Amino acid sequence: MTYGQEFIETPISSYDFIIAGKISDQLSYPNFFKKYDPKVIICLDGPLPYLLTSRIKQRKYLSIFADARSENLPSRKLKIIQNFKKGVFSNFDFVFTENEMGALKLFQNSLDQQKIEGMGLLQSSIAPLPFSENDSISNDLKGKPIWAALNINEQEIEFVLKAHRQVLRAAFQFCLTISLSNPKLESILKEHCSRLDLRLSPIEEIKTTGEATQVYFSNQPEDNIKFMRLSPVVFYGNTIASPDEQEDPLIAASLCCGILHGPNTGKYSLEYKGLRSVGAALQIQNSNELAAEVNKLYSVDKAANMGIAALDFISSGAENTDKIVKLVFEYLKQRELI
Repeated sequence: MTYGQEFIETPISSYDFIIAGKISDQLSYPNFFKKYDPKVIICLDGPLPYLLTSRIKQRKYLSIFADARSENLPSRKLKIIQNFKKGVFSNFDFVFTENEMGALKLFQNSLDQQKIEGMGLLQSSIAPLPFSENDSISNDLKGKPIWAALNINEQEIEFVLKAHRQVLRAAFQFCLTISLSNPKLESILKEHCSRLDLRLSPIEEIKTTGEATQVYFSNQPEDNIKFMRLSPVVFYGNTIASPDEQEDPLIAASLCCGILHGPNTGKYSLEYKGLRSVGAALQIQNSNELAAEVNKLYSVDKAANMGIAALDFISSGAENTDKIVKLVFEYLKQRELI
């Protein structure tokens, strides 16, 4: 559905559940509830349209606030706390908070304890692209110390290559795999590698004989998954300078990678913040910091610990999801709707 689209007719579906996507302002249309007649309302953290909150007050639906973030919960210092029980959270049947501290904050502000569930943030579902372990790239690079720089834009090419030169001074056998945000940047990459005296090859020519290649590159998005699987350390591009589309860091996290990034995290700022909070990601500011962190991660095996933390972060919402599904099915079953 498009943003702000008005509902004209009831959707035709042979399924018991209809996924409408991001409804946003459509919830300001009374026809939404008239046409769809939902039995369960699940809200994620964020501003809630007035029509939605008014419907929840009617107690006609099972209502679940699924992802209450601590920074958005009211502080006890606010005057509104005196009437907090009449506030938005008290209208929901269940409220899931990001952690036990958030649950405690709600309890201290008079929310019914039976409604509160403090179990960890819901995370996006990540399904990595298929990848064959017998892939020639995997076989030829396996065992070599590798770090990856993904989705690199024109302004970041020299930034990454200079960092790699410093990494090579500490360990000459290191290999960098780099993917470009735009295929047209290949000539610029070659120019920078030539000037910095770095041996460059496309990933397709990995079996080329001669001196060891120091930088492999690809313009194919599907190679990003291969690079992530081969490298315990990933630097995400378009975070130093951001002229192009950014990529979701949770994909690398799902593949157990330690993540490095710049200060411009854009639409994925919440994901990066969460990864940093559990020690799965580090923010760097310049080439020197990038090189230092890559060397440090390998020398003390810190990358493995970051990868484990990343995977834990990715799966932290699974318990929430399971419990929400159970609540919904129990509710529907009690009312003989399934």
